[in-house]
Amino acid sequence: MEREKKRVIIMEIENWRKGKLLPEHYCDFLLNLYDDEATQTQKSTLSVTELKKGNFKLWALSFISVALIFLIGFYFPILDWPFQAAAIAALVSFCYGLGTYARGRAWMGGMGGQMLYAIGSIVLLGLGAWMIRLNGWQEPMAMLGLIAVCAVVWLAVGMIVPSGLLHYCGWGALILLYAKFFGQMNPAASWPMLQLLWVPLSMLLLWLSWLAHHKAKRFASIYFAVGITLWFMPELDDLLLRQNTTDGIILYILGKLALAFIFLFVWRKKWIAWVSV
Repeated sequence: MEREKKRVIIMEIENWRKGKLLPEHYCDFLLNLYDDEATQTQKSTLSVTELKKGNFKLWALSFISVALIFLIGFYFPILDWPFQAAAIAALVSFCYGLGTYARGRAWMGGMGGQMLYAIGSIVLLGLGAWMIRLNGWQEPMAMLGLIAVCAVVWLAVGMIVPSGLLHYCGWGALILLYAKFFGQMNPAASWPMLQLLWVPLSMLLLWLSWLAHHKAKRFASIYFAVGITLWFMPELDDLLLRQNTTDGIILYILGKLALAFIFLFVWRKKWIAWVSV
């Protein structure tokens, strides 16, 4: 049996154990059937079962994690900003590193890695905003700088790890910066002007999705999702960011939604092939 199939079966047995669908000794018996040296290294250290067993590595890791968060939270307000930035970098790196370790393992149904990536991203954004307020920096510009840093970090980590969640969040941060920039440049932009600002970018990302399907398939679904997001950004920009109430905005949104569904239906065999990994 292939190693990947064994890993999936072992994860499913662990889920049965957590959900108490089978008695503990039955789960142990099934694990012994499918487990071997090749899959031992892929077994999850981060699981409730390992906690019950008193896994020293897991308990030590839990203690270090909680202690690190407590120390950073306690001393963060009294640190100078370079040390605050270093503390944020250390905590975020810890979350991302642990998330990378947890990816593909049975912890929390295999979603432990993505959860840790999300926690690291929230820490980066939350502590970054706190650092800005503690140091009394000019908030609008400093927040834009923070969003730019988040965009770079999320894009880089999302492509290297890889993580679709982080990669998409990085694009989302770039979209927010783009919207803010043109919002300041032309705050009274009309609806047709907003279409010109956003729709060509949507077409560009959809084209990149097609290109990535041939060159870097793991990025194709991300570019496709970003392209779809950009398709609706003119209305979101006008309604949420600029807080304008254009007459008939709901009809515009419904019209673009219908148009998107028509294109998705007509070209379904094409784009499904692009985003399928």
